[in-house]
Amino acid sequence: MKITQEQKDANKAERKEKREAARLAAKIAGQKNQKPVKSMVITIEWRKSRTWGNNPRAEALVEYHDGTRGNFKAGASGCGYDKESTVVASLFNDTLLYKLWQLTDEGIKGGNGSNDSGKCPYGISRGENWRSFSGGIGMGCYPSIAEYIGGHLEHVADGKTFDVWKYTDGAK
Repeated sequence: MKITQEQKDANKAERKEKREAARLAAKIAGQKNQKPVKSMVITIEWRKSRTWGNNPRAEALVEYHDGTRGNFKAGASGCGYDKESTVVASLFNDTLLYKLWQLTDEGIKGGNGSNDSGKCPYGISRGENWRSFSGGIGMGCYPSIAEYIGGHLEHVADGKTFDVWKYTDGAK
């Protein structure tokens, strides 16, 4: 029995859909199964660009609850948005997304893109199959975001060309 071109196309589309669903499920599982963070020190170095002004290069030294450590990096350039919160959001997305997946749909209402006046602070976004911390929103939002997910974020040092933030699990 010979398969028609329509059947071939339908089979191809079905395989593509299954691959995409498996990829999405693996991505979500990876986010939900991130190692629990005990603390994270974020060091931001500001580098001068002739085109874009000062650009942040951030490095996060992470200590996990199991005693192991990790190192993550992020950078930003361009203009017209808050670059510091962009690199912090990137590092939070690399290390703390599991905390957003632990929240219920009701608990996460009121974040970005919602007119709901719920308790979720500005800077947390969600969809049916994704969660994220938003960048470019200003660092003023991040202490309340950290508190909302069960931690504490404080600005511990700064200078002309650097900033240091510390995230600790468990609110003060």
